[in-house]
Amino acid sequence: MKTKQETLEEFIKREGYHDDHIQEIWEEGVRLGANYIAERMYSEEDLREAFKQSRQCKIFEKDMPPVYETFEEWFEQFKKK
Repeated sequence: MKTKQETLEEFIKREGYHDDHIQEIWEEGVRLGANYIAERMYSEEDLREAFKQSRQCKIFEKDMPPVYETFEEWFEQFKKK
């Protein structure tokens, strides 16, 4: 059974919100979304430690040589230019 997804406009109309409420809803949604993303991001130090741990794994080194020799070399590819 397929259910219809309610649009924002339908939700606003159904709940009886006015134009001044729409801005408040939008701002709260943006704030919650930004917090959600920020809580799930890794710091550079977290990534440095993960890189270090991967280099210490003997199975990895035996089966396949590392692609990047240093953390800085690996990390450079993810920096915003």
